[in-house]
Amino acid sequence: MQNAAVAQVFEDIADCLEIAGENVFKIRAYRRAAEAVATLREPIEDLAEAGTLAGIEGLGAATIAKTREFLATGRVQELERLREQYPPGLLELLRVPGLGPKKVAQLFRERGIGSVEALQAAIAGDELKGLAGFGPKTVSNIEAGIRRLGETSSQLPLFAALPLATRLANALALGARDALDASGLSSADDEESRGVVIAGEVRRGCETVSGIDLVARAADAAAVVQAFVQLPQALEVIEQSDERAVIRVRPGLPITLHTARPDAFGAALFVATGSGAHLEAASQRAASRTSSIASGIAWQNGRPTSGASEEEIYAALGVPFIAPEMREDSGEWQAAEQNRLPSLVTASHFRGELHAHSTWSDGTASIRQMVTAARERGYSFHAVTDHSKALVMTNGLDAARLREQAKEIAQVQAEFPDIKILRGVECDILRDGTLDLDDDILHELDIVIASVHSGFKLDEAAQTARMVRAISHPAVDVVAHPTGRIVGGRPGYEVNVGALIEAARDTATALEINASERLDLRDVHARAAREAGVLLCIDTDAHSTRMFGNIGLGILTARRAWCEPADILNTKTADELMAWLNRPQSRA
Repeated sequence: MQNAAVAQVFEDIADCLEIAGENVFKIRAYRRAAEAVATLREPIEDLAEAGTLAGIEGLGAATIAKTREFLATGRVQELERLREQYPPGLLELLRVPGLGPKKVAQLFRERGIGSVEALQAAIAGDELKGLAGFGPKTVSNIEAGIRRLGETSSQLPLFAALPLATRLANALALGARDALDASGLSSADDEESRGVVIAGEVRRGCETVSGIDLVARAADAAAVVQAFVQLPQALEVIEQSDERAVIRVRPGLPITLHTARPDAFGAALFVATGSGAHLEAASQRAASRTSSIASGIAWQNGRPTSGASEEEIYAALGVPFIAPEMREDSGEWQAAEQNRLPSLVTASHFRGELHAHSTWSDGTASIRQMVTAARERGYSFHAVTDHSKALVMTNGLDAARLREQAKEIAQVQAEFPDIKILRGVECDILRDGTLDLDDDILHELDIVIASVHSGFKLDEAAQTARMVRAISHPAVDVVAHPTGRIVGGRPGYEVNVGALIEAARDTATALEINASERLDLRDVHARAAREAGVLLCIDTDAHSTRMFGNIGLGILTARRAWCEPADILNTKTADELMAWLNRPQSRA
């Protein structure tokens, strides 16, 4: 299966073109092609042989031709030509925070710097002095970026790890299909029905992961392992036996494959999922019970070695099934013993998007396109919340444009009466805590999302006072990405989250779990908000129709926070949502 290899070709071409300063639309086309191929469920070579490549959304004439070239020759001449122009380490420079393609190209052209190591040496030797655009402050920021890159290089954010894990599981399921045993498994779980399941930190929904674990239900373990080490994503094979293997893939992440017989599949999945603290608590519990022996579950070195399903493992331990996202030894065993495990929110409970953008500000899709995509997902409501005027670079809206936008929303609403379209805004919180728009226009809207996009360096007291004042505004319904962080990219501003939760509780304001690279609120803060009785809102902050697919990231975070459907604003019906938005607290 060549899907991953073809997708990587397009990613590498896009990176090279970006450094070369090529047309942004051409670069985006290669990025779209890479995503389209990487997410295919069928082998790209089968589609090429069948002559159906043109039917893949995201591929055009140029990328189809390059796909055929790669499948026929194992290489693409354009990529070879681009690689000749740049050293291999140059693309790694793009990962340094604060270094964009133009600066990377400038460093290479004017100083011959082609790797992170070379850049570090140049900074240490004061070799960037006199280079236009690289003043002392910029150099200091780049140094900080290199340090952050070093700190995060061993950890991959969930938003990158989850699709990577999915691609690897899909590739292995196809490449080893004759060696897998999928008999008797439920077709409701698409991964499990193929016999390859994502485990480890990704399955638990951890915000960053140190590696990816896969568990295969194997009829022929050695054959599954062989297919795994031959995956095109594999940069090197770190470890290999007849039942287990570890490979390394870009960007240097270890991927571990565990194989198991069908009668021990549940035990293998339980152990590979972890966490270590949860497994240790299970081991202690098993040591004090005889039921594990009576139920036929065998244990060795504190770990189960038999059991076809995880439900069997937990039953042997005398408790109901504990969801993977809760397995952090943070009270789940006690809750299970007392039959107090929450009924966690799932994607099926999610009824609509409440934070999304359109071409009226910085989105890439029209209101009609966004609503159409929302309807296709089965949503019953969708909020149009473009940026307000303070965010000039996003073409933010003032009151006049918001009223003009209302006409288009009404037109689309008339076209699609089966989905409620909410008229809203993502309104900037100014430095003093006031809002970017006047009360008159804010009170006209169905929903007001308030958020911070500037003034990140305020001290904790000032930042907290600023946000509490905004939360207390009678027009504000939801505070978006409350701490301003980006996982693996930005730590967020200094703010007392406890004070925000208290203010949200007192004003019946919802706090957002931003389902993107932000994952903000994070799990521990979302759990604290839930326990305080604060309603949470899971949003993708979608700037395109594709971004609706990120909702799973937010749901994983909410599940790690022990959230039930009643804790999440987006699980309400359209009528219930409108009743909540019109609550007296928000329109006083």
